[in-house]
Amino acid sequence: MKIVDLRIHVATLPRADPTWRTASYAASDITEIAVELEADGLVGIGGAALHPRSTAGQDVVGQLRGPAKQVVVGMDPFDGVGVLQALRGAGLYRTVVSAIDLALHDLVGKAADLPCYALWGGTERRSGPVARFVGIKPPTELVTAAGELLEDGYTHLKVKLGTGVAEDVERIQALRGAFGEGIWLGIDGNGAYSTDEAIELSRALERFNVSLIEQPIDYTDIDGLARLTAASPIPIMADQAVHGFESALEVCRRHAAHVVSIKAGQAGSLDECRRIAQLCLAEGLRVHVGGGGHPAVIDAAMTHVLASVPGIDEEAEVGEHLAIAGDVTTGFVIRDGRYELSDAPGLGISLAG
Repeated sequence: MKIVDLRIHVATLPRADPTWRTASYAASDITEIAVELEADGLVGIGGAALHPRSTAGQDVVGQLRGPAKQVVVGMDPFDGVGVLQALRGAGLYRTVVSAIDLALHDLVGKAADLPCYALWGGTERRSGPVARFVGIKPPTELVTAAGELLEDGYTHLKVKLGTGVAEDVERIQALRGAFGEGIWLGIDGNGAYSTDEAIELSRALERFNVSLIEQPIDYTDIDGLARLTAASPIPIMADQAVHGFESALEVCRRHAAHVVSIKAGQAGSLDECRRIAQLCLAEGLRVHVGGGGHPAVIDAAMTHVLASVPGIDEEAEVGEHLAIAGDVTTGFVIRDGRYELSDAPGLGISLAG
């Protein structure tokens, strides 16, 4: 079996919330990329999204159409390790490697007529709550936006913060006042705080039953993360600080988080996500499936990872493809605020339209 073609589809799509803002960026649209790998009449689908503060879109598109295609065409999709080594050896972006890795898994699953989780040994979990995002907003608007998600059946929310301790406490107080203890709340500071400010924020939010605080300080400041983790009464989650096995090992060794977020694009492959998860769980850290605005194929893939590694937190950030109008991929099911693991071959995803 040989890969005979790599094709991509690029679309810049509007966010459902045109005023979307975090402490680190604002964006009213997202550029999505769908990747197709063809072999023996089968097509595997992968995907990526371009973050407004990271890799230039034309560079990613150029790599996929040029050197990435040159590397993979002619290779055996069942030699996934060899394909990824060749891509990394060509110096390609992690975003590019991850998008192709998803398509490889989908293609191999289709060739084997098995869902991806079965290729990793099966699962004991078929469903779980989806944690949806709410951007930075004044308290009244935040309550309105959260209420709309709750009406759609979601019970888990991750709220973007980072404009100051007093303002952020006011936001969470408003949510608890409006909806009580019946919702799960996590927050994401997007690196907006100093270590001392983040400690102050964690102590001020303790009374509001916040489940985790994600990356409130600069992700490169491992010393600060370790000090914050030791002092915070609320679990601290490392996100951008964990971008592969070695960085995850460093976080574990330095006790620089209580929880680690895993993401396919950030880790570079699904297998790397699984390695990170297994390492962190063995070291006593919780593991959480992170997410963002990107094609549904990424969210679907991460549910297969979650299902295949016992011990990962059941709530998962796999719903933000719904925050984009006109997603380039389709087939991933969320019902009543819960993701549903697909039993279709591969990742259970097709191209939209």
